[in-house]
This record gives sequence, structure tokens and C-alpha cells, in this order.
Amino acid sequence: MRVGSVRTVVALSVIAGHAFVGAIAAEAGDLGEGIRAAIKDGKLWLTSRYRYEYVDQDGLPENARASTLSTEVGVETGLIHGFRAGIEGEFVIELGPDDFNNTINGNTQYPIVADVQSAEIDQAYIESHHIPGAVLKGGRYLKNLDNMRYVGSVAWRQNDQTFDGATATITAVAGVTGFYGYIGNVNRIVSDRSPEGNWQSNVHLFHAETSPLPIGTLTAYTYLMDIADAPALSNASYGGFLAGKQGLGGGLTFNYRFEYARQTDYGDQPVDYAVNYVHATPGLSWAGLSASLGYELLGSDHGAAAFETPLATGHVFNGFADVFLTTPATGLQDYYIDIRYKVANLAGPLSGLNGLLLIGQYHEFESAVGDLDYGSEFDFYANLPLRDGFYAEFKYANYQAKSYATDREKVIFGLGYAY
Repeated sequence: MRVGSVRTVVALSVIAGHAFVGAIAAEAGDLGEGIRAAIKDGKLWLTSRYRYEYVDQDGLPENARASTLSTEVGVETGLIHGFRAGIEGEFVIELGPDDFNNTINGNTQYPIVADVQSAEIDQAYIESHHIPGAVLKGGRYLKNLDNMRYVGSVAWRQNDQTFDGATATITAVAGVTGFYGYIGNVNRIVSDRSPEGNWQSNVHLFHAETSPLPIGTLTAYTYLMDIADAPALSNASYGGFLAGKQGLGGGLTFNYRFEYARQTDYGDQPVDYAVNYVHATPGLSWAGLSASLGYELLGSDHGAAAFETPLATGHVFNGFADVFLTTPATGLQDYYIDIRYKVANLAGPLSGLNGLLLIGQYHEFESAVGDLDYGSEFDFYANLPLRDGFYAEFKYANYQAKSYATDREKVIFGLGYAY
């Protein structure tokens, strides 16, 4: 972990901790009573996930086989005179040979599987509820914002992405929820063991969302990202979206999400550019089955620079094979279909399949400028809840290259537990 990151977390924790203890002593006059209240209204969580990931990537002499186990343990107090505190640790271990490139082990003959053996403090924060209509948080925190296109925890990988800084969630205006987030350091998925594990940054996130309206929920945002350790990814994005659903009768529902944004250079970005972002996902759902047609444009400014979201959970977008985690300079157009089915109401010997989620996707990828046919991809995912908090999951991705990257096939099996 970098010295700056350590200082940020320690300073915030010490300041907030003094205020926290001081408030308990001053207002309660009884530290024991405050501790009892914290335990009574607090929560404890434990999650663990084993994963086996196989990757066959053209152009590399060996196929990757990664066997890893991730465990998260966290605790959060209840409210004590307007304060709440939380801490979470995350531990990733390799089980068996490291026959994969985890980005720092030097095994470049294998495809990348970015799960690094590590032990870290994932979250450590203090919340204040003293201002009516506002919740303030400081320290190290996890945030999944909207659909995670701009900001996410990258929870698909074994080590979460978290942030050092502060947030404010504001509900003082009726019908509108406002959010501001500051990020001074990004704790990336490759862990503190990697030279690229921390990004010093100066990020400001402004976000406002309405309560549901007859036409859906309206959201507007401004995200200013100046990343000192990756200046080529610094940007400013201004946009918004409408998301909602309308009943069509007979149990049929029309679902929709339409988003537009404009991104420009910002901070230490060395390229002067401006590009558009468009994402439209109209679809229908009925009795556990849903289907949507999607179009996502990540624009390019004449090939000089393209739309980027460096703090996103990129795995959710543009195919499970992770070919487009970084947008090509010529931009990206993703035409796709997404079909989902969740099993419910089965009885008898098939009742064990209730809750099974099945997802199938097909993508056609093209450039935003230059009329390039990048390739296509088929994806499949299944998640089955088991007893007592356990679950099993399976994921398959097959990218067929035409003019971008090389063919790539992934097969992933996971077994997890959540408490």
C-alpha cells in the first residue's frame, strides 16, 4: 500500500474515531451502554467464494488454470448517538499451482486472471447521521453507483475495488436523492502487492436521482476523474438516463433504460478530446423471463481518444470475456441481445431448482470510427442457490475475433457462501 493511501485511511479513522468516542462519552456518559447498543443493532457478515477459471487465448502458448478462494469478513456497529462504524477484511489465496498470469507473478505465457493472493483491509469507515437529511461517510469504502458503468467494486473478481475518501448522501429535498463522493486513492483489484494496486486520484462524483415518476426514474450526473497514476484515463463525464417499466397487460412488462453522456478531457489527461456515450436497452419481461435488445456506443474523437470508465465494473459490460475493459482508440459499438430466466414455483423433485438464474447473451462489436468489425461473442451464466447460504455458479464466454484482439474462451466454475 502506498504511503499516501495509508495516511488517508489512518487520518480519517483517527479523526472520526476521536469524534465517535467523544460523542459516546459526552452524550451517553456510559461507554458500556454505548457498546451494548452498538452490538445489539450492528451486523456481521461473512462471504467466501471458491473459483476455478480456465482461459484459452490465441497467441499465448499456455492456457490459464486459476484456482482461488476469496473470503470477506466484516462488522458494522449500530447507530450510537448519530455515529456508525464499519470494517471489513478480504483474503485471497491460491489453491494449487499458479498456472495463470495474475499480473504480477511474471507468468506471461498464460492469459491474465487478475486474482492476486493477498490480505487487505477492504473497508474501514465512520458514518455521521447528525445533519438532518444527510449521511456523511469517511474512510475506506465500497461503492456501486447505478449500473456500475462508471463506478463499481468489480465484485466479479476475487479482490474488490474500494476507495479512500468521503461521501455524502442527501435526502433533504423531497423526491430527490443526491450523492457526492470524493476519491483520493483507488484500491484496485490487483491488490497492494502490485505496483499498479493503488491509483492516487482526485475524483469528484456528483449524482442526483428522482423518486419513481410515471415515466420512470430520472438520473443526472457529473463525474470528474483526475487520476495521477493513470493520466491517460482522466476524464470528465456529464450525462443522465431514464429507467423504468410499463405494464402492457397479461403479465407482460415493457422495461427500458436510455442513457446519454458527453465525455471530455480533464485534469492531467494529455489528449484534448470530446466524445459521446449512448446506451439503450429496451426489453420485455413475463413470468420470470426477460429479453432485451441493447446498443452501447463508446465514442471516439477521430481515433485520438475514446470514451473510458476506469473505475467501472467493466466485466458487466461488452461481454464476459473482458476483451473491452479498455476501450479501443477507435471507440466501440456493442449490439447485443440479453435473455434471462429465473426459475420459480417448481414443486416436488424439481423444487431444488427454484431460484436458478440463467443468462444468455450475444454481442456484435464494431468500431465507432473507421468502420471496423471487431468480432462477436457468446456468453452464458447460471447461478443456483443451495441450502443455508451456499450457491453454485457457472460462466462461459467465447469471443471470436475479426479485427480486434484474438480469439478467447473462458470457462468458470464457482462455489460460494454468504452469511
